[in-house]
Amino acid sequence: MSGICGMWAPFEERVRREQDINRLMRWNKAYGNGAEEVYADGNICLGFCRESFAETNSRSALILKKNKKYAVIDALIYNREELLDKGQFEEKLSDEELLFDYIEKFGFGELENVNGDFCGAIYDEQEKVLTLFRDHMGVRPLFYYARDGIVMFSTDIRGIAGMEQAEISVNEQWLWASTSGYGNMGLENTEFANIFCVKPASYMTFSLHGSAVQTEKVSYWQLGKKKIRLSSEKAYIEKMRELITDSVRRRLAAVPGLVGAELSGGLDSGVIDILIHRLGRECVYYSWSASPEEIPFAENDERLVIQDICEQEGIVCNYGKSTVEFNEESNITQNMRKIGAEGDISESAAKVLVLPPYINTLQISATSEFVNRSGARVVFTGHGGDEGVSHRCNAYELFYHREYLPYFKHMWSTTEGAKNRLKRMLSVCYRNLSVTAKELKGYYQSGFGVKDLLRKDFYHKFDNVERMSLKFAYDARTYVEDGGSRNRLDVAALLGAYSGARYIMPYLDYRVIDYAVSIPRHMYLKNKKNRYIFREAFKDIMPESLYVLDRKSSPSWSNLVREAKSEEELLEQKRKVLNMLDRELWAEYLDWDVMERWAQQKSSEEDEMRNQGVFMCISNCFRFQNMVREARRMGRDVSCEKDG
Repeated sequence: MSGICGMWAPFEERVRREQDINRLMRWNKAYGNGAEEVYADGNICLGFCRESFAETNSRSALILKKNKKYAVIDALIYNREELLDKGQFEEKLSDEELLFDYIEKFGFGELENVNGDFCGAIYDEQEKVLTLFRDHMGVRPLFYYARDGIVMFSTDIRGIAGMEQAEISVNEQWLWASTSGYGNMGLENTEFANIFCVKPASYMTFSLHGSAVQTEKVSYWQLGKKKIRLSSEKAYIEKMRELITDSVRRRLAAVPGLVGAELSGGLDSGVIDILIHRLGRECVYYSWSASPEEIPFAENDERLVIQDICEQEGIVCNYGKSTVEFNEESNITQNMRKIGAEGDISESAAKVLVLPPYINTLQISATSEFVNRSGARVVFTGHGGDEGVSHRCNAYELFYHREYLPYFKHMWSTTEGAKNRLKRMLSVCYRNLSVTAKELKGYYQSGFGVKDLLRKDFYHKFDNVERMSLKFAYDARTYVEDGGSRNRLDVAALLGAYSGARYIMPYLDYRVIDYAVSIPRHMYLKNKKNRYIFREAFKDIMPESLYVLDRKSSPSWSNLVREAKSEEELLEQKRKVLNMLDRELWAEYLDWDVMERWAQQKSSEEDEMRNQGVFMCISNCFRFQNMVREARRMGRDVSCEKDG
């Protein structure tokens, strides 16, 4: 993806604007593979680092200009022909130019009809208004800071954190939620108190209002706004297949040449990969799991399903390793070195690669690296499938959505062969509508929560904060709206860019997921089959092992027998990670007496979950402090370069 950034300070005199944009640009360079351009004039500065796929769509300028408006836009459009026809635009326009002209002609509200992954910023010099916007599902990241009359935005959050004008402090609610195990950040908040995400499916304007900058947010699309009702089960199934196949086809058409794809052994990636192959596209397939030569097959091994897919389709899957390793030749390491990161690569990845606190699942980087070195520039992934499209449904969902007849029919089918069947069914219903419903609607708390690490006064500060319930199994629409897909999107965007391959997510085509959450819920739980409509839509192209798969099988590393660390090694590791933290920075949040006792305490098997939780908490805090420190240091390096 391309990297965009900018800064607007309407109440300041023109002071070192070019230096400001270069500090922001430094962190966005890895998002582009081509030319760069900056614009700095008066109180506004914009930057663009270009990534291009469709080489035939040339563009003369990267900073777009028209009618005293200046724009930086990152876009990969999947319905170009429709937009070109609607606006009678020239075919040679790049996706970014097309989107700019489309907005100019039809307004921001018409972004609803743009099928693509995009974000952008348009500054109206005449009206003194800056507008930020983002695609329907938030596939493209866009972070912003708006405080004390200054607005900054960046594809990479580290760009903003490195700006001296930004007041950077920890988001206390994030620290409380992540440490205590309550989790979800929602769609707009970040780990930083004053840095936010532009909300997906929206645009926001910053305009002058007296001596202040006024902000307005407008949503241009709403997920699942209207229920969809078709004439038959066959019609629902055919429409599901049509939409998903079309989504994959459109995305393949948008990116020329060799493509890559994750092959995990699950329903979501399996269907995507089979479709890519049957649509005739050359593809490099990659699994996070280690090769069977490194770790032998085990029962319920996901590689057994992968093997069946490969044999059926006549394709080859490339496997990863049991651990993710970085070296000086890794794309992500080289990209970090280019922008001034320092440190021994043998140290923790978080330290050397200056990873934001939200980063996890480093296998994404390994996938992107392999695909890039194989000659492809994109990775197709099944992410977003089980959030709403292939959706694992609990029976309670039918009742919750007032589909009472399908609910009781399903519960009746689950008691087939039981004595006193009616009584048994009523008992099953009672348990589902009481115990199960309470569990699903209750506060979700991760097993890695370690709330006793927090100072009591700080923990109780958030006693009245609403905790997230796990809507995944009974309310797919609300789960997605609450940010259920967000973390993987943000992680894939950053690690993919820095490792050399953009992530493509067909299930997050807004038409696909809107259809999936809007149809009757019993289409997902029928004939004793969960994920029913998705399975039936692609039954004829799945190997049997994939079609009957209930839950995704175990990845290879769960079968790996790891050598246990000695007590001395574990204690040394505890002391080492604890010493990574800046005690002064975290003094008002963390209980150091509890932390010290943990670091000195020998552990048993019963302590494993708690130990992992403590390590996660320390890692999150360290990444926060390290990112701010390193981003500021590299920002000062840019200042010195420009001054020199």
